[in-house]
Amino acid sequence: MSAAHGAARRAMRPAAVCIGLCAALLLASAGCKKQGAQTTTQAAEASATAAPAPAADPAVDPALNWGGTTPHDRPPLHDPLIEQADAILRKADPGFDRFEIQYVTGDLDRDGRDDVAVEYGIGEDGAMRHVAKRIRVLVARAGGLELQPDQTEKFADCPALREIRDGRLWADGLEACMLPFPRTLAYYQFEWRNGALVRVAQETAQQRVLSRLQAMRAAVLAGEWATLDRNLRPGPLPAGADAATADKKPPDKSLAAAEPVFADAQRRRAFADALGLLGHLQLQRLNDHEALASLTKPSGPEAGERRLHIDTAPEDGAVDIDGYTYVVDARASLEWPEGDGVGYHLRWRLIEGDLYLEEAGEHDLDGLES
Repeated sequence: MSAAHGAARRAMRPAAVCIGLCAALLLASAGCKKQGAQTTTQAAEASATAAPAPAADPAVDPALNWGGTTPHDRPPLHDPLIEQADAILRKADPGFDRFEIQYVTGDLDRDGRDDVAVEYGIGEDGAMRHVAKRIRVLVARAGGLELQPDQTEKFADCPALREIRDGRLWADGLEACMLPFPRTLAYYQFEWRNGALVRVAQETAQQRVLSRLQAMRAAVLAGEWATLDRNLRPGPLPAGADAATADKKPPDKSLAAAEPVFADAQRRRAFADALGLLGHLQLQRLNDHEALASLTKPSGPEAGERRLHIDTAPEDGAVDIDGYTYVVDARASLEWPEGDGVGYHLRWRLIEGDLYLEEAGEHDLDGLES
């Protein structure tokens, strides 16, 4: 099982941006941590032994959540594996937890025992503060965890670990470690081979959009509706929430039009057909960040243009959803004709590596703006 990390970078990816101010906050409180159960800071440990402070409302206390833009941190879980990794790293690098740490656990070397990957270090003190992000792996052996050599050089971008799943380390490459809202430049998968991480897969934001759309098409064709539920949400579930809890919330009226998308057989077929046709086309590059695939059917009841438009640098690079701020790495619009001058469209946001529905509904074939 992998320690959940997807929630850790929800809402402005806080751990990837802690700089001097964040370091000061860390020394003063347990704020500005990643919101994952497998994260810790030196300040958090110190607070555990200090006298309890008066409870603060995380929705308004800027020391706890940067003024309400990020989720409030939860107390770290006492995981023996994480505690062991923490002790080993502390001995090897006494100052490793000066800024912030992110742990992910899972069987990376496929030997049946959980290993640990650690992301730590945001900056170092000096006249010119600079990024010092590091990635270390601790492999489980019969005698316990064994610290492996530094793996940071395996990343071309600022590394941000996500999870260990299916014998692979999944991670993001951010455009910078010290920006408040860094975009994701690449999505990586690594395997552990011969004592080191080996990159086995890499996607750009555009490639991720295409692969996620094709995965949704495959689910539609296979009738696996449950796997599509997450993509009909406006954004990722908050940390600690699950689909059952989320379904109890009042429905978002702005997404009411999305309900028939996969419930209606004709629209399911139209969605799958549009992606099937456009998926074989070479995307036409419109500019540095926009691409388009289009195909026009000249006659028949469904005559008209099918379009897939992808923008990897949308104007609204961050969006607020249910009190959380998320980085939008791309926007994708898919549209097709339905007859009588009417078309249907779906608009998705790429957030944390997956597509979430922003808008769905009918439109006049002459009046939809991308």
